[in-house]
Amino acid sequence: MKDHNTLRTFAVATLLLAGTLHAQHTRTGKGESYWNNTWEWHHQLEHQFDAQGQEVLYTHYSVSVLDSSMTMESITHKGYSGSGQLVWRSTRSADPFTQLLTVGDSTVFVHDAQDSLLTETMYTLDGGSWELSTRTTYYRNVIGALDSAYVDTDAFGNWNLAARMLITLNAQGWTEHIQYDSLLNNVWIEYAELEIAYDPDGRPTLYEYTDPTPIPYEGVRHASSYDAQGQLDSLVHSTKFPGGSWHSYSCTTYDPVGDGLSNYSNYYRLDTLSIDWTLNDRLTYEPFTAIPERPTAAVLRAFPNPTEDVVRIPELTGTPVRIQVCDGHGRVALEQSLVMDGTISLAGLPAGSYHLVTTDPRGGVRFTRVLKH
Repeated sequence: MKDHNTLRTFAVATLLLAGTLHAQHTRTGKGESYWNNTWEWHHQLEHQFDAQGQEVLYTHYSVSVLDSSMTMESITHKGYSGSGQLVWRSTRSADPFTQLLTVGDSTVFVHDAQDSLLTETMYTLDGGSWELSTRTTYYRNVIGALDSAYVDTDAFGNWNLAARMLITLNAQGWTEHIQYDSLLNNVWIEYAELEIAYDPDGRPTLYEYTDPTPIPYEGVRHASSYDAQGQLDSLVHSTKFPGGSWHSYSCTTYDPVGDGLSNYSNYYRLDTLSIDWTLNDRLTYEPFTAIPERPTAAVLRAFPNPTEDVVRIPELTGTPVRIQVCDGHGRVALEQSLVMDGTISLAGLPAGSYHLVTTDPRGGVRFTRVLKH
């Protein structure tokens, strides 16, 4: 049996999300790749913000190079507490064949009275049902600074300790070293280390993530620089080959716009010996718009759920729309018009998990998941 307290927490976080979907403005980004001496548009990003400036919806679309048609890749929702703390985040990816959002993950964040993070509980979505996955618990010292985190995995309804992070702070109280351990046969085995360096103003300038074992001695490095206003200016990515030498292979430069979103360009080296950078990718953001430029997916409610036959969808009451009922494999098992009281009958369908999918007049996808006994 699953941890019902945690599942109730997930349900509460879902209700918190419902109050954040009324975005006040939208920012759209256009991603391009340089190919055959031309820039080709290949993806679009849409960010929606509430009246407090918090991002509540992030949607990723793929763009066809043939006709510029867009296909949804993933959609991320976020929910916040009254104090502005992130309490819920969920990302769903679209199945390439059915375009249903049936793969993804969701995380519930719990904070204490001082808004310090206590736990992160992650769920995974595969085919239509949410399953508990991992839980991270954070621990602090007497002055409230984070000093460790322990990770539990869920198996058959039981939490089992699996990993930990041991955190070392510098004199300023900033994290300068994290040791990652895994638990194997009740013995802690170190498998990775992270070193962080800062500038005098406390901005992180270097992340080095390495495998501490002698052979191979591998790792990745991210080196950041900032402009005179303290905005991120560039980010250089390097990898460590066996033997301990670092090789830079990617560089990203940013053009901050002052609202949390940046235009950026990505440069790559053709080989580890080259000293020249080649511009391969870029992302540019358009000005804010008052409403979403394109429809996005919305989650509907369904009652009762689970059900034995009839399901009511309150948001669609009085709306004579067509509903597709899809099984866990994305196949359409039933299609009928929703009656005026917002109900649909699942009579005749075998027990199982189903997605109820419809579209609004603007073409936006609306869906919910129902479990039929």
